[in-house]
Amino acid sequence: MKILSFHRKHPFPAILSELQEKISRHMVKQPWNCYEDVGCLCVKQDAFDLYREDFLRYNPTVEENVTVRIHAADEIPWGVKYVGAERKWKKGMGKGVKIAVIDTGIARDHYELRDRVKGGVDLVGGKRNGHGTHVAGIIVAEMNQEGIVGVSPEAHLYDVRAFREDGTASLSHILRAIHWSIVNEMDMINMSFGMEGYSEALDRMIQRASRQGIVMVASAGNSGGEVEYPARYSGVIGVGAIDQEGKLADFSSRGKGMNVKAPGVGIKSTWPGNTFRTLNGTSMAAPHVTGLLALRLGRKKKIASRV
Repeated sequence: MKILSFHRKHPFPAILSELQEKISRHMVKQPWNCYEDVGCLCVKQDAFDLYREDFLRYNPTVEENVTVRIHAADEIPWGVKYVGAERKWKKGMGKGVKIAVIDTGIARDHYELRDRVKGGVDLVGGKRNGHGTHVAGIIVAEMNQEGIVGVSPEAHLYDVRAFREDGTASLSHILRAIHWSIVNEMDMINMSFGMEGYSEALDRMIQRASRQGIVMVASAGNSGGEVEYPARYSGVIGVGAIDQEGKLADFSSRGKGMNVKAPGVGIKSTWPGNTFRTLNGTSMAAPHVTGLLALRLGRKKKIASRV
């Protein structure tokens, strides 16, 4: 479509009458929208091409039918701001980094996530709860001028579902989930879960993933006491939760195994049904760190690709 604005010195009604007479002989439908009081026509492209000389006879200003956007913007949650993700986006947004989220499953149809989830596996079946979707949004909620934005909005997420709707999983499913991540060559694994006791089998699987170069991030726990496993294992980055003042949250586990702290209080993120929810927990802190490390890894991949 072309938009034509005729000079105010020319009698627009006369111009319009002449054009109508010329075109009506060959066209059944009106090929334009007319705004007579301002001397403008919005002309269909085929009509403009066919009668170009007639339209241009009076030297109108001709404009393309450009796209106009609302002044909308993604909300940047306080946690994403706190970890300094915005400054790092200038050097990349985690593009191409493969992150496995071992959790309760992800609502892949959420408009913030549907283009970011690239695959995965469901090891348990049945209904899901929103925990995994919330974790996913913190990492990769898309920069699309709607909703929120995650820490690494161009990373590739993999939905590795090992937890049932009630938020529990068997150790065997956790082992399978990590093994799947190894076989499918993930760059990172986010583990927003924990257990109190040590497991030899889980330790071995963690070490196997570490030897392959997979970066693993886990939540410290919400008991206010000792850090749980897998965050306590060597080779895993254990994450405690802080509030907006930078203080360690009362519920956050602490001590040996808590390697870093990240936002985990009042965290807004994606929720099933194309909605959002605000939650507290070290489960919310871990994906902030996962996202930050994905930004760093994405930059390395970008540099390597140039060599």
